[in-house]
Amino acid sequence: MASIAIVGAGMAGLTALQALKQQGHHVTVFDKSRGSGGRLASKKVGNASWDMGAQFMRSHTDAFAQQLQQWQQQGWIEPWPVAPWVIDSAGARPSPDEVERFVSVNRMTALSRQLVACADEFATSTRIVRCQHDQQQWYLHDDEQQCHGPFDALIVNLPPAQAQPLLGDSPQLQQQCQVEMLPCWTLLLAFEQPLDTAIDAAFVKHGAIGWLARNNSKPQRDAHETWVIQANHHWSQQRLEHPRELVQQELTTAFAQALQLQIPRATEQWLHRWLYAIAAEPLQRGALSDPQRRLSVCGDWCHSGAIEGAWLSGRQAGNDINTFLE
Repeated sequence: MASIAIVGAGMAGLTALQALKQQGHHVTVFDKSRGSGGRLASKKVGNASWDMGAQFMRSHTDAFAQQLQQWQQQGWIEPWPVAPWVIDSAGARPSPDEVERFVSVNRMTALSRQLVACADEFATSTRIVRCQHDQQQWYLHDDEQQCHGPFDALIVNLPPAQAQPLLGDSPQLQQQCQVEMLPCWTLLLAFEQPLDTAIDAAFVKHGAIGWLARNNSKPQRDAHETWVIQANHHWSQQRLEHPRELVQQELTTAFAQALQLQIPRATEQWLHRWLYAIAAEPLQRGALSDPQRRLSVCGDWCHSGAIEGAWLSGRQAGNDINTFLE
């Protein structure tokens, strides 16, 4: 049994965790946040709650379709029978498709909590700032000057700009972390009464917004009227450092225009900036691995976008490490 560290408790890291635990290894997961999930994040403010990162899961591959089926059988996810609209310069119109979309039960973060449960240790609020490879062992140093280890192998599941500083002992992998990540401003709004619109979700093709959804239209959510408004990446990039008040005002105005409604005052609201929301051009490499050092780097930016890309990347990272340890 080997001792393995995973830095980052997003979908890719937690998928690698499953592969490693199936082989009986001792796995410690580290995350700078207070919990798991990464972009599977949910947010609660007052009596309102929203999925503020990934909005749903869908499959393009048989492997991920089978995984979704298994999670559904376990009661961890449910179908979201939504028919998204399209909103563009010509107006709003239904745009039904055959895509089967799934969401975690209660909130998107809940799936990550199920997945991380098999970790031998889960170190939250622990920011790893240096990874040292010494005599075939890994030692992890956090920002509180604590050293963790030794570990026989290491998986890094972070955005490329955050992974790079940890890969100084593997220059080859460090150089491959040259992937541009695009930001996304996300506005969360709650209202006293339901908004008068037939739209529960929409892909927006013009203006500031890229996606909007009535969060409480998802199964097993609380009944409060809650909306997620995600800006498009180009608009977010242009306003990356703009004052939060200005960004919130512009997104609220764009939301009203998209739904062609006079939006009432929100009872709760929250604005979040996803600095590393999505890769401009994913590597389509699966995972990046250094067999000599028993090191793997994973994330949707290594493979392809969305939850499925992260899952596929994490699966490969876990399998690669298992192979290195044989």
